[in-house]
Amino acid sequence: MKVDYGLDAPALVRNFAIAGATLLLVGLAAAVVGVAGLAGPLWLAGAMFLATTAAMLHSSRRGKLIERDRLLDRLGLRGDEAVLDVGCGRGLLLIGAAKRLTAGRAVGVDIWSAVDQSGNRPSATLANAEAEGVAERVEVVDGDMRSLPFADASFDAVVSSLAIHNVADAAGRERALREIARVLRPAARVAILDLRATADYALALEDFGLVDVARSRRSFRMYPPVRVVTGRRPAPQ
Repeated sequence: MKVDYGLDAPALVRNFAIAGATLLLVGLAAAVVGVAGLAGPLWLAGAMFLATTAAMLHSSRRGKLIERDRLLDRLGLRGDEAVLDVGCGRGLLLIGAAKRLTAGRAVGVDIWSAVDQSGNRPSATLANAEAEGVAERVEVVDGDMRSLPFADASFDAVVSSLAIHNVADAAGRERALREIARVLRPAARVAILDLRATADYALALEDFGLVDVARSRRSFRMYPPVRVVTGRRPAPQ
């Protein structure tokens, strides 16, 4: 089976591609009828839309795989952990974590919105897990990140990629971060990749009791560029 982690923001990618092609064609028409002063700006705008489309396609097909591995490296997994992927989508981080586990288990939770990722559904995630050879270590659960269906201190690590920003309001994003902090065990780690509001994420995690909270530099391997916020729950004294 072929692994497919989906296209991020598919409607936006489609609209950029259509806009770019349309502007190029209108520019060509303007040149043909002799409106040369209009053709140049139209071609430039069309090229910019198509360049953005190409950057987003590269981000979904290649860039996010690189960033996934870099994020998981930050966790230093031993192999026996319980790992939660919040907003797991088609399993990019979920399955990446499962491939690093030997005795542990990776759980993904999502509301399965196809607006934010193409073909986003539990069956697609499980198919990817099967194709990657980790189906026995992967579980998917329906649930909203603002009210996670797990007990306190359930996980040794929590990860998330391009998910929390999809909660429209700041209060909702804060509730999601509070929930992430709630399900962390003592000494557990968190790593969150996102494209905006990451400074707010870092402050919220500190407010919820995490330590060693850090925010990475912006990475341009993905488009729009992303940062990773990391932290850990203090170990008992």
